[in-house]
Amino acid sequence: MPHCPFCSSDKVYRLLDTLRCKRCKNIWKEGGDSSAVSGPAVPDTSLRIRKRTEPLEKRMAKKLDECLTRCSGKFCITTIAWQASDISEELFRRYIRQCVKNRTLAETKDSYGRTWYSRHGTKSKK
Repeated sequence: MPHCPFCSSDKVYRLLDTLRCKRCKNIWKEGGDSSAVSGPAVPDTSLRIRKRTEPLEKRMAKKLDECLTRCSGKFCITTIAWQASDISEELFRRYIRQCVKNRTLAETKDSYGRTWYSRHGTKSKK
């Protein structure tokens, strides 16, 4: 059985002289003629594989720097709105705990019990 030319899935079935993909819902004719290929119905973006050029460690370091610059050098995970991205919030929390353990980040608690993170040796404005 052939593979889908759009998503390379092997879940392809025949129906009325055409080939159809169960994964991306594309329809095309047998023979590999590109003019016989119909456009995708509604592509499912969650199935797309995105290639990342940077390693995970570098992406998390960039996210940490972004949080620090956005919040004037001192941030709290519970007070910032987490935006969905390729890094999950739990993975980022683990990275922050590792940075605190390695002493690249300072961890302080305020009177409300919130944990604030900042770089060692930097003073933040209140």
